[in-house]
Amino acid sequence: YDGFDSWRNGQFFDIQANLEIGLDNVECSSGSWDSCTYLTTHNCGHGEDVHLNCVPEEEPVVDVVFTIVNEAGEDGQGRGLLLYNGQTVCDDGFSDNSATAICRLMGYGRPTNWWSGLLYENQLDHEIGLDDVICSSSSWDSCSYNTETTCGHGEDVFLDCFPA
Repeated sequence: YDGFDSWRNGQFFDIQANLEIGLDNVECSSGSWDSCTYLTTHNCGHGEDVHLNCVPEEEPVVDVVFTIVNEAGEDGQGRGLLLYNGQTVCDDGFSDNSATAICRLMGYGRPTNWWSGLLYENQLDHEIGLDDVICSSSSWDSCSYNTETTCGHGEDVFLDCFPA
């Protein structure tokens, strides 16, 4: 969570009486839990329980748009030619981590396979837009890439993403 927008104390739920009080005298010097001191012993009743209304984290804005198209250039339903902002992706540096990061970024589960080659006639209708996609983990945040390419369409990436 990013934080909270309100809090109150009191006994509002029957279940509170069934739970032990775990912390007392919680004092923090910043918004980080690391800055807090507290006691694990208490002299409290459940009427002093703290209730937070937490604010969910905002989804990060991703300016990278990947799609997968079939041989007709239509939605490939997670299997086919990988496009980055309408351009093909080169296989230089591409790995299983790259495939997983991109499948997850598009809302799919893990990839079942990836390969490269000149397999569709419509590949030639697209510029090559992404090269050297190197990911150190299965998260897009761990990836680096280059938008200047030295590839031919025989190196275009095809991806098969498992539904989430």
